[in-house]
Amino acid sequence: MDPIFGEPIFGESAFGESLPGEQPGGAHDASAGDLTPADDLDSHLWMQDEGRIWDLGPAEVDTDNDGVNDSLTRNGPDGFTVYTDSDRDGQVDKITEINANGDFRSAVLNPETGTWVPTESGRLN
Repeated sequence: MDPIFGEPIFGESAFGESLPGEQPGGAHDASAGDLTPADDLDSHLWMQDEGRIWDLGPAEVDTDNDGVNDSLTRNGPDGFTVYTDSDRDGQVDKITEINANGDFRSAVLNPETGTWVPTESGRLN
């Protein structure tokens, strides 16, 4: 998978290197046919890239405080990435990368084109 931001901000792409059928942090390429049955796949977040659907696993965090978990995080070598489904359809539509120095950047999915559009960047205080 290509990084959504071009060059990564902390050494490795938000998606990193992947093995066939598996994404870093436990995500799976659903097109590879090797998913293990889960109790509640409806709670899983997913992404689409180049004709593949990536199962990122269940949402763990309620980022908008509406009582529904809508995001999950994945640690990387120099920071972490937050994957968010802001419209409750299961598809990740916002990604935020945060490095160990507090630098961050976000992008949202344009639903019409399927491309990632950078939205915010800066430094956490």
